[in-house]
Amino acid sequence: MRKVRDLRLAGLIAFVAALAVGLLVGLVVHLLLGGRIGWEDFDLPGLVEGFFFLIAFTLSLFVAKRAVRVPCSTLLTAGMVAPFPARRVAQPVPLVSSPAEGDSSRWAVLVEGEKPVGVLGLGREIVPWEEAPVVEGDVAITELAPLFWQGEVVFVADGERVYGVITREHYLKTVVT
Repeated sequence: MRKVRDLRLAGLIAFVAALAVGLLVGLVVHLLLGGRIGWEDFDLPGLVEGFFFLIAFTLSLFVAKRAVRVPCSTLLTAGMVAPFPARRVAQPVPLVSSPAEGDSSRWAVLVEGEKPVGVLGLGREIVPWEEAPVVEGDVAITELAPLFWQGEVVFVADGERVYGVITREHYLKTVVT
């Protein structure tokens, strides 16, 4: 799973690559039309050059988006706008020390001392922490979609620190809006 900083870097690289392709195509058209350096005139060769730049830049952005799989906002802002990290979106989840305490809530994390050892609420039995759908706190929220195809919740934790849970419903509200 990619982290937010990875998506920012991928968006920046893809945007710069698309810009370079657009500028290169614009330069080739400029040289083919015998254009002059500078913007003294507003003429047909300048408009044609601009048109070819826009087409090349737009197509390059489309190809780059498909190649690096980043959200449009991250790509178009060259990585300045990125999806939220999972820890920011996670809702608090109860930490319980015995299974009987977790009966009142829908999901709970079973802990021994400070260390999470299992999850309650994913099935009839306690699911071991290693087998539960758990992601690190700085994973980008947009990277969680495959986990929601398999289940309705994802737990967010860094090591022994549990940030909370993200439900499919909350995920869809956050990503879509």
